[in-house]
Amino acid sequence: MFQAVRHNVLQASRHGMFASARNSVGADILLARHGGAIYSMRVDRGRGQVVATLADGTTDSAPNLIDPALERPGRLNDDSKLIAAVCAATVGLAAAMTAAVGIAFSLASPEQLAGFTAAMGSYTAAM
Repeated sequence: MFQAVRHNVLQASRHGMFASARNSVGADILLARHGGAIYSMRVDRGRGQVVATLADGTTDSAPNLIDPALERPGRLNDDSKLIAAVCAATVGLAAAMTAAVGIAFSLASPEQLAGFTAAMGSYTAAM
């Protein structure tokens, strides 16, 4: 019987039966408790837990959070000021470089511009 249950668990994991519960704390807890005796597993999002049906037909559940009082970390909420600063610095640097090129071309003589154009025209990617 153990071989049949193990085979069912392996087949289910290959075909995605545990796909929604695979990356959760509750799934880890249940796998530690029951191992290969788990027949199926599902996430109960309403109660915040993972429910496993065992090979003998009984069910067991585990909370999906280590501590319910802990808040989940925000993805971009905490870093929004940093992201805004990096974006502003990037735009500022691009504007400064554009201005420098514009000033260099406006102050260059026609001979210098012709030399620059000739040099860039003979540029190949293999250089």
